[in-house]
Order: sequence, then C-alpha cells, then structure tokens
Amino acid sequence: MEICKILKLVILIAILTKPITSKATNNLRDIKISAADFALLKYQTFLDNNFDRLSNTRVFPSTIIFYEYVDSTVKYTEENTFFIQIFAYMNRERYTNKIKYNPKTKDCNTVRNKIFLNKIGYNFLTQKKNNLISENDLTDVILRNILNISGINEDDKIKIINETQIEINIIHPNNINSIKCSGRINQVELY
Repeated sequence: MEICKILKLVILIAILTKPITSKATNNLRDIKISAADFALLKYQTFLDNNFDRLSNTRVFPSTIIFYEYVDSTVKYTEENTFFIQIFAYMNRERYTNKIKYNPKTKDCNTVRNKIFLNKIGYNFLTQKKNNLISENDLTDVILRNILNISGINEDDKIKIINETQIEINIIHPNNINSIKCSGRINQVELY
C-alpha cells in the first residue's frame, strides 16, 4: 500500500516537473492568422473597450436609457461579411419599478453611435435627430480603429464596411418590450 502511494507521488512529480516541449511553441509560431480573424479580434476589442460609454455612472447621463450590461458577438459569415450583434440590457430595477419606458428605434441608433463615435446623434432635450452623425463619420472610425490593416487596400476596406451588418438588441426587463434594429454598420438610421 505504501509502495503504491510512493509510486503515485513519483509519477506525479515526474509529470509536473517535465519541461513543456517547444513543439507547441513552434506550432504557434507557424500558424498564420488571416485578415478576417485579425479584423474579428479588432472589432471585438474595439467594442469591449467602448461599452463603458453606455454606462450612466456620471451625474449627467450619457444616454437616455440606463444600461445594466452590454455584450456583443462578432462573426465572419459564409458570405464573407462581418455580422455584429450587440445586446444592451436595460437596468432591471429602474425599468420595472420606477420608470415605464419602452425602447425605440432611436435608442438602437444611440447605442451604436455612442460605441463608435461617442455621440448620441439626437438632441438631448427634444430627442430629434441632429446632423452630428454621418455615414462618413462611422466609416472613418472603422477605417482608423478596426480595419487599419496594411494588407487590405482602401477600396476593399470600404467594401468590407459597406457589407458589414449590425444588429442591436435592447433587452427590456419585460421581454415583450425588447426591440431589435439592424442594418449596415455605417448606415445612419438602423431599422
């Protein structure tokens, strides 16, 4: 019995102290990452870094709706286009107990605008669309921050942006009131 315990201990020590082979490291160095995979990573990183623009932790709110949590998925489809889904969860306590507000299409546009441009795109007091957001502004942000990949020429970058689809889901605490808007990523008004 003692011999079995000692033998198990010796085997465990041998396994744990065995140096990691450099074969795995060499294989990682040999793997080439495609431009699509790199752009996926850049999209996801950009989104993750800018979700805090939707938080209303300041005295003056950054958007009309208070969001509890924001998440996203970015996919490269079989049609060779990018598809971005953003899920913005409205604050459960605020919108079930205190305030009765149902999200509207402009709220989808505001989510996209705040993430990409850090602008609302609507007059804060009247809630009417202003002209501070344009298709060129959205395209420029994506070119500068996401598709600044040297192996892709400018015409292809513009084509990629124009074919990229975005879907924004604003999740209300009462699921009946949740909405979904979609369109091209640089489209000024999502529907």
